[in-house]
Amino acid sequence: MKKFSVHPLSFIVWIWLFFVFGFLSALSYLLAVLIHEWGHFIFAKKLGYKLSRFSISPYGFSLSYLNQDFNYKDEIKIAFAGPVLNILTSLAVVGVWWLVPEIYFYTQTFVVANIALALFNLLPAYPLDGGRIFIDVASCFFSTRTAKKLTQIFNIVLTIIFFILFVAFIFINFNPTYLLCACFLFVGAMDLGFESKYEKINIFAKIEKNFVKPEIYCVYPDVCLSELLEKIQSSKICVFYLILNSGKIVIFSEKLVLKLLKKYNFNEKLEKIIKKI
Repeated sequence: MKKFSVHPLSFIVWIWLFFVFGFLSALSYLLAVLIHEWGHFIFAKKLGYKLSRFSISPYGFSLSYLNQDFNYKDEIKIAFAGPVLNILTSLAVVGVWWLVPEIYFYTQTFVVANIALALFNLLPAYPLDGGRIFIDVASCFFSTRTAKKLTQIFNIVLTIIFFILFVAFIFINFNPTYLLCACFLFVGAMDLGFESKYEKINIFAKIEKNFVKPEIYCVYPDVCLSELLEKIQSSKICVFYLILNSGKIVIFSEKLVLKLLKKYNFNEKLEKIIKKI
């Protein structure tokens, strides 16, 4: 599988956008999209996920993390990271306006592009970030199938709204963005089976560049093995420092905890286990 791919039609789409919107506006939106994806990439890397592929298609840019299940809480964080970085970028540029007012004319469109992209991506439609977040949250109350059906309804409703806006603005101020949004959401509604997976780094494997710093917990003898198990994460290594009544500290690694779970009861307290080992 290629790490980087570009669909030939994407060149035609971007050339058309540069022609319709003008160089400065199209470049602003292109940079906003790159910043958005950079936010996803950085936060995913921080949580311990490894990028499988970066692709450019006619409907945008996408990051793929394939071939392994992922924590739904992590996906929510990663999904929020893109829009949040867009908003923070906008605020940073607005702050610079106070220092260098002359750049306002050249960066106003860039600020608008970042805000618009952030808000659009937070809509509860798939495969937008808001749609992913909605499916993850709704799955806590309904089945995943029901959550996807609800998202599909949002997709169809929003597709109709954007198409109506496109038709209306033909007679006011031609804006092809509404048509692109409608097409994008329609494709998402028809293909909810497509999911970008997040590939976990094996926490017991050889250390890689994006290896996550361990989570360190201080525990006491009256803590049970089950409580340690609850703290173990699939994206980060956990190290437990057992503080004995004598003041001595005993280190429990994840490997040791998992080994003890095979040998002792889940509710076994550490003070009893430490005497046996």
